[in-house]
Amino acid sequence: MEDYIVMAAMYNTMTSGKVDKYLVKQGDKVVPGTAVAEIISEGYFTLLSEVEGRVKEFYVLEGDYVEVDTALIEVELAEKE
Repeated sequence: MEDYIVMAAMYNTMTSGKVDKYLVKQGDKVVPGTAVAEIISEGYFTLLSEVEGRVKEFYVLEGDYVEVDTALIEVELAEKE
């Protein structure tokens, strides 16, 4: 089962941002609160994961500008015990 880490609005009027750098790589484990990317938009922000699992795939390249709510990273969700 998969979920996605999306470009979150870092402030109320944010509509898009640039993925400056990913802080995780394919196969890395993430949990809620894990820093996953540095985002530039009217400032420099750190995007945090809201899901738990392993990084499966990147949908946006570093340096790309995308709209808020665009899927950036696919995450293979952790199995529930």
